[in-house]
Parts: sequence; structure tokens; C-alpha cells
Amino acid sequence: MSAELLERAVEEYNKFRSPEAVVRIIELRDDGFVAEFSGSFCLTCGVYDWLEDLRYEIRRLDPELDAVIDSWRQISDDSIIVEFKLIRKPAE
Repeated sequence: MSAELLERAVEEYNKFRSPEAVVRIIELRDDGFVAEFSGSFCLTCGVYDWLEDLRYEIRRLDPELDAVIDSWRQISDDSIIVEFKLIRKPAE
């Protein structure tokens, strides 16, 4: 996955979900990345949906790429760290 594609996905995510949710990439890995999500969404039900929305932004930009949530942990009342694994799907 290119850093540019991930940057565009983050921009799109933040454009439509801020200020309730804001994401920033805190670590790039060979097989994925780590992101920090922050905002008032942490206090709502359906938190997982807010996290998974970044996955859909990535898939919208590159339909053959999937970002699967590997793990997540809440680190404060308004911040969650999420580890994503990237999976390249074979072309159909």
C-alpha cells in the first residue's frame, strides 16, 4: 500500500467524520499500520463501526486492498489505538 493512498483515505475519513472522529497514522508497518482514532465517538455505542470506516475508505480508493482490524485498545476516554493488517485481494 502506498503512503499516498493511506494519506488520501485518512483525509477522506477526517473530512466526513470530524469533529466526532479524527484519525491519524502513528506507525507504518510492512504488513499494515497503526492508527489513533480520537473524538467524542469513543463515548457512543457502535465504536467498532467508526474504526472500520477507515477500512471502507481504503477499499473505495483501492478495491483490491483490504485493511482488517487486527486489534484495538482504548487508551483514554477519547482515544483508541487500532492495528490494521493489509491484505491484497487477487484481481477478479
